[in-house]
Formats: sequence, structure tokens, C-alpha cells
Amino acid sequence: MKVKQGDLTVTALYTSQVWAWGGLSHAHLFASSDAQHVFDAANAALAAARTPDQELAPLHQSLLHRHAMIDHLLSASGYQQVIELAAGLSRRGAAATSDAQVHYTELDLPHVVELKRELLQRTDEGRAVLARPGLRLVEGDVETVAFEPFVRRGEPVFVIAEGLMMYLTANARRRLFAKVSRLAAITGEVRLVFDLVPTSEDTESDIVGGMVKAATGGRGFERDAPTRDDIVTALRETGFDDVEVVASSDIAREWNLPDPDRRTLVVLFMARASSRATRP
Repeated sequence: MKVKQGDLTVTALYTSQVWAWGGLSHAHLFASSDAQHVFDAANAALAAARTPDQELAPLHQSLLHRHAMIDHLLSASGYQQVIELAAGLSRRGAAATSDAQVHYTELDLPHVVELKRELLQRTDEGRAVLARPGLRLVEGDVETVAFEPFVRRGEPVFVIAEGLMMYLTANARRRLFAKVSRLAAITGEVRLVFDLVPTSEDTESDIVGGMVKAATGGRGFERDAPTRDDIVTALRETGFDDVEVVASSDIAREWNLPDPDRRTLVVLFMARASSRATRP
């Protein structure tokens, strides 16, 4: 597969293989030889770059924890209307729409959505997933596409942005927060869940960010989220009235994460916005 300048398809391939490696449901639908190659090569490079003082588990373990944490929150919410931004090759939509009551919209750039469709078309099981009325794959840029057409009036919506915010500047994040919070005027309530490790806590992302930048021809991580409080403040200033923060190290056993004793650093932000009509 040829990766274009700034193309993050390589990260989608890597994470899809993480879900397969972790044994998550429906991950086999998106597994491929390209993904296995990216996974093996990246893990070998990261292992070679590790230093004796690094205490965190390898990247793939961290990503598995991240994905499982978001799965846990979605399941616990009971929401049946979901939007996943920059969904990549996530298997979550395929898993969630096993319940016919769930309406799941995945949004990503055209070439990523095209790849996802191609992978699903390979098997009868994948084609059946594609045919589900509750699963919608939408081509577009999360920064420019309007989200309102994807939601149903009066039904709370759960919005997921996994592995996205570290690529956005602080101003771009604020614009995205505001776009999501405005959905509450239609749905009554919106919950946004995303991961972002503040730079004040992040001691090991330079190596990963450098690899991503090299693999994608220049697209790397932004480094302008100093503290958790800075991110919480941005959420509150863009329409969210309730914000919680949780780290993988605090809930690994309680949430039954895979290999909970492996130390990872995943920081999730859970923000809620509601229309005035639904506020207590």
C-alpha cells in the first residue's frame, strides 16, 4: 500500500491489527497482511528505541487499553445513537450494530472509508455488516463536515473521537468541541469521549510521534495540551457542562481491561452537554 503525504492510513492499519492481536470481536473483519506488516515493523522499531528506564507497556498494549476503555463507556451509557469521528478501521461500529437498535455513524476521509468497505467486502460476514441499516459509513473531514444530518431529534448521542485529538491544534480542538456540543440542541443530550495525554504527563510520546511523522510524510502529534485542567476548561468554554477525566492506571481492574497489570498511560475525557430543556 502506498501512503500519501500526510496520510494517516498507516495508523489505521496499525490499530486494526492491535484489535486483532487483542482478540476483540469483529476485529478479524479488518485484519490484513498490510496491517500485520505495519504492526510488526512498528513494534520492532519501538522495541529497539526503548530505554531501560521506560516503565510503560508497549504501544499496542496502551492502544488496546484505550479501545477497551471507550467500549466500556459506550456499553455503560446505554446510548443507541453513536457517531465515531475519524473512525479509521475501528471494529466498534461492526460490534455495536450487532444490536439492531443501535444506529452508528462512522466518519473518516474518503480513502479510509473506501479501504474499510473493501475489507468488509471480502467475506460474507463483512458484507452482512455493510448491509446493516444501523451502520453508516460517511466520507468527510471531521473539521469541516456538519454533524447535524447524522443525528435523530430527541435521542441522546454518544460521540467518540479515539486517537484523533493529538493531531489537532488547541484551536482546532476547541472548534470540534463546539461542533459536538451544539448537537445537544437537536438530541437533548450529547456525550463526547476522547483520549488525550496532556504534555505535562506525557514522557514517552516523542518516539511514537516521530515514527508517525516519518511514516506519514510529515503528519505528527501536536504538543499544545499542557494540563488536564486546560483541556477541561476548553470543554466547559465550548458548551459542555459536565466533564470527567479518567486514567487507565486508575480503573484497569475495575473496568476489566485486558492484562490490567500492564502499566499504560491512557487519559480519557468524558464530557456531557445538554439542551436547556433537558437540564435539571
